[in-house]
Amino acid sequence: MPPALVPLALVAIGIPAALRAAVGRPRSLGAAWLLALTAVAVAQAAGELTGSRVGVLGDAQLLFASVGALLAAAGQSVAEGDAKR
Repeated sequence: MPPALVPLALVAIGIPAALRAAVGRPRSLGAAWLLALTAVAVAQAAGELTGSRVGVLGDAQLLFASVGALLAAAGQSVAEGDAKR
């Protein structure tokens, strides 16, 4: 695995898990991880294409990846709606 992918994978896994620990959402952590991985990949590509150097660790676009993963997890939380009882 390329070294630049390790921090990106940690961001994609950690942000949805931290959001779930903090507020109890998203309930479907697997779906949130999948969305976050996709958002991180898109953020990495966008950062590379734009040549942005803000929030970069090595070759990893950590700032964009963090924002993308947070938006994906938040979107998953909103899409789940309230629990039906």
